[in-house]
Amino acid sequence: MGFYLWPLMVLLFFLSLVGIERHRSVQSAPASVVTQAVQAGEAFVAYRNAVMAYQDQHQSFVGTVPANQLGGQFSADFLAAAGNAVTATGATGRIVTCYALLPAGAIATVLDVTDHDASFGFASGATWTSLTPGTTAQPLAVAVPDGAVVSILQMGK
Repeated sequence: MGFYLWPLMVLLFFLSLVGIERHRSVQSAPASVVTQAVQAGEAFVAYRNAVMAYQDQHQSFVGTVPANQLGGQFSADFLAAAGNAVTATGATGRIVTCYALLPAGAIATVLDVTDHDASFGFASGATWTSLTPGTTAQPLAVAVPDGAVVSILQMGK
């Protein structure tokens, strides 16, 4: 009778291995999602900083800063989800708008890296709202995709 139990024991052993592997793969998936969100958040802050550096060097510039002027440090996937616009305001002022569609959780990294900078928020329709508590929606100077993470900075008057 023990001879007939061996195939059953071997089958149960392999089914247990499959179950353990499934459990391990499910637990490791969220870590990769978190890593992607962190990388996207860091990339957005670097992107905004690169656009601001370009604007600082070309103070009369108005328009979209081309990706090839931002140092080549951004992936094609990131650049496909990001954009920027520099618009004139007043005689010499500029509003620098940077935006990107980022994965869930990326905004937490943006806020951590920038020490909760009030210039970051979310776009909704023709407005954006800073993530600073107690702020109200403000108009956007350019069209931005709904739900995009934004950074709005005004320079000069």
